[in-house]
Amino acid sequence: MLVSTQWLKEWVDFDFEVNELSHRLTMNGLEVDSAHAVTQCHEKVVVGQVRSIATHPQSDRLSVCQVDVGGEAELQIVCGASNVKEGGKYPVALAGSTIKDQTIEHVEIQSVFSQGMLCSAAELKFEVPEPGIMELDASAPVGFSVNSYLLRDDFVLDIELTPNRADCLSIRGVAREVAIIAKTKINERSKQKIVADSDRRIPVQIMNPEDCPVFCTRVIDNLRSDAVTPDWMKQRLQRVGLRSIHPIVDITNYVMIELGQPMHAFDTDVINGAEIIVRHAQAEEQLVLLDGEVLNLGEGVLLITDRNGPIALAGVMGGESSGIGSQTNKIMLEAAFFTPDAIRKSVARFGLHTDASHRFERGVDPTGQRAAIERATELIIQISGGVPGPIQEINNPQLVQTQHQCHVRHDRVNRVLGVNLSCEEIGSILRSVNQTVTPSEGGWDVTSPTWRFDLSAEHDQIEEVARIYGYDKIPSRTTLQPALYRNLSESSVPQAELHEALHSLGYYEAITYSFVDPELQSKIQPSADSARLSNPIAENLSVMRCSLWPGLVGAFLENYRRSKEYIRLYEIGRVFHRHGETNMLGGLIHGDSTATQWGTEARQVDYFDLKGDLERLFELTGDVDRFKFRLEPIEGLHPWRCASIYRDDSRIGFAGQLHPEILDEVDFRESVYVFEIELNPLLLKNLTNYSKISRYPSVIRDISLVVDMNQPVSELETTIRQFAGNDLESATIFDVYYQLDIGNNFKSVAYRLIYRSNSRTLTDVEIDSSIENVLEQLDNRHNARLRV
Repeated sequence: MLVSTQWLKEWVDFDFEVNELSHRLTMNGLEVDSAHAVTQCHEKVVVGQVRSIATHPQSDRLSVCQVDVGGEAELQIVCGASNVKEGGKYPVALAGSTIKDQTIEHVEIQSVFSQGMLCSAAELKFEVPEPGIMELDASAPVGFSVNSYLLRDDFVLDIELTPNRADCLSIRGVAREVAIIAKTKINERSKQKIVADSDRRIPVQIMNPEDCPVFCTRVIDNLRSDAVTPDWMKQRLQRVGLRSIHPIVDITNYVMIELGQPMHAFDTDVINGAEIIVRHAQAEEQLVLLDGEVLNLGEGVLLITDRNGPIALAGVMGGESSGIGSQTNKIMLEAAFFTPDAIRKSVARFGLHTDASHRFERGVDPTGQRAAIERATELIIQISGGVPGPIQEINNPQLVQTQHQCHVRHDRVNRVLGVNLSCEEIGSILRSVNQTVTPSEGGWDVTSPTWRFDLSAEHDQIEEVARIYGYDKIPSRTTLQPALYRNLSESSVPQAELHEALHSLGYYEAITYSFVDPELQSKIQPSADSARLSNPIAENLSVMRCSLWPGLVGAFLENYRRSKEYIRLYEIGRVFHRHGETNMLGGLIHGDSTATQWGTEARQVDYFDLKGDLERLFELTGDVDRFKFRLEPIEGLHPWRCASIYRDDSRIGFAGQLHPEILDEVDFRESVYVFEIELNPLLLKNLTNYSKISRYPSVIRDISLVVDMNQPVSELETTIRQFAGNDLESATIFDVYYQLDIGNNFKSVAYRLIYRSNSRTLTDVEIDSSIENVLEQLDNRHNARLRV
C-alpha cells in the first residue's frame, strides 16, 4: 500500500518526521518497507502561460513562443514540442535553473534568442511521464513555483500490510493508525448528502444476495465531455501507483484509495434493457474485459449483467462494452459489498489480481458503500459537472456480520502479556481503535467497528492491546523450566544423525514452500492428485506439493543461475495427497562429483553417485542389506536411469535422473539427479549383534559370470548369499566387463567370495561344493553362466 504523507495529513494532524512516522507505524504492526521523497524540480521552474506562438524563421519543427511567467516582461522561448498551444500553461525553466544536470541559460537557437525552456514531465523526472511538454491546468497560477503548485514537498510510504489488516488499504485506514500514535482523532469529512436533481435511476436485481449483500448505485447525467482530471488528483494517483485514464475513472480510483471502497462507473447509454442484474454466470457465457481479454465464464462466477449479458466481472474488472469513453456523458456509479469468498473464486479461476479484487478478497467495510457514492458524486460534480439522481441501496444486513462482540478479562490481558496494566489503561487502548467498550464483571464487553474484521475474539483484543501499548514496552523474561530429556531408543535413528550424514556428503538443507507451481508439479508427476489452495499467495504457489522435487528443482535453478555448479540439496518435509500426508526425505545433486580442486580430475555426477549417497544413509539403520534398488519406470525420471527403493518388500522411495523433457521445460539441458524416500523407514535401526572374530583362515574364490545386459546385479548377489552356505563371510563385486567377445547383449560381472568358519579350517572340497551350488542356482534363476 503506497501512502502519500500530504494526502495523509488531510485526514489526520501529525508533526512526525517521515523516519519517525515510519518507525512508529512499523512498531504498531504496519511495516513500512520504504519511504522515499517525491522528486522535486529546480526552484526556478515556474508555471508559465504561452501568450502567442510564431513559426521559427529557419525551422518548421520549432516554434517561437512568448511566455508569461509572472514578471514584468514576457519571455521569448524556442520550443520543439508539438503539443504547445496558445493560452496553454506549462512548466518553464528559467535561466539559472538545472534540468537533467544542465544549467539553462539564454541562448540562440538557429539565430533566434531563447530565454528559457518549456519542460516535459520526463525532463523534470516526475512520475509517469507523458509525451510532449507537460500541460498544466488552466487554473494554475502563473509565476508560481511548480514544486509548490504540484505539492511536490511530499513523501511516499510503502507499507507491507498483513492480510488481516484490510482496513488499512486506504488513506483513511492508515490515518486511523496515525491518529492512535499521535493520540488524536482523524479529520472525518462532513457527511453532507448530495441533493438529487433528477429522478432517473436504473432498476437493480440481486439474484445471489449471499455473494452480494449490499449494492449501491447512482445515475449522473449531463457530464461535460471536455472535463479533464485536475493536476492535484493526477499527482496523488501517480504517487500511489495509478495512472490517469479519464476523469470519471480517476475519481472512482481516487475514492477507492481514499476510503478503501472499490467502485465502478458504467456508461448507461450501452446498458441493455435499462436494468442491472447481479447473478452467477451461466454455462458458455463470455465477457470481454476492459483490457480486451476474453473470459470463458463458468458456473459460480459472480457477474454484473444487463438484459443482454455480462457487463462486468463483479469486484474484479469491468467489461469493455460498458466502459467509460471520451463521448460518455451519462453514467451509473456502483459501490457494493461482495463477499471475500465470491471474489476469491473469480480471482483463482481467471488469475486476475486487481486493486479492487485485492480489497474485496480481504474484506471491505460493509457499511461504507453509500459514503463512497456520495464522495465520488461530490468530486464528479466539482470536476465534470452533471445532474445526480438518488442513491439506490439494496441491503441484506442478515447476510453479513458488520460487528463482532466479545468479553475481555482484565486479568487475562495482563497474564498473557506479562504486564500489569490498569483498567483505565486497557479501556483507553480498546477505545482508541474506535471500539465500543462497556465495563462488565472482571473486564469489558467490547464491540469492534465495522471495518475491523480481525477483532472477533478475546485473544484478538489482547493482541490489539499489545500492539497499541507497544511491543517494545513488554518486558522480556527468561522462563525457568526443568530440563526434560526425551527417551532415546537404540532401535531408532535420531534425525540429527541423518542431517549430519547428509552434511558430511556435501548436501545443504533446503526449506521450500509446502505449496508449489501446479504446472511444474504436473510435469514432474502428471498423475499427482494435487489439492488446490482456495486462496493462494501467488498463482505459481497454488497447489499443495505431492513431492519434494518441485521445490528442490526451483531452489536448484535459483542456485545455478547464481553460478553455483557444485550443488547438493536435501529437504525433510511433508508431502500431501487427498488421503493424507507423509514425511519424506528428498534430495538433488548436480555438477562435479567433487568440489573443484587440483588433485582430482573433474567428473560429472551420475546415478551411481546418488546411489552411493543413499547407501551411506541406509548404513545408519545398521541393516543396509534390507534396502534394494529395482529398475522400474518412475514418473518424471529417465526411464533407464532410475530405480524404486525397497525396504524388504515395501517400496519406500525413488531415485534417478530427472527426465530430459522436464528439464527442457525449465530451459535446462544438463543432467540432474534426485531422490525421495519415506522418512520413517530410514529411522528404524537394527540392533547390532555381537559375533566373535574367527581365528581360522579365510578362503577366497573369484567367479566371473556372463549375464544379460539388463540383469540387475543386486539379484545375483541375493542368490549368491542365499545358496553359498553359512560360512560365506562376504560377496563383493569387483569388475564389470563389456566386450564383443561375450556378445552384444551381455556383460561379465566378477564377484569375490570370502569364506571363513568360526570353528575350523575349511577344506577345498567344501568350498568347491558351495561354488557349484551357487553357479547352479545362478544359472537356473538368472541364466548366468561361468565365463571361461
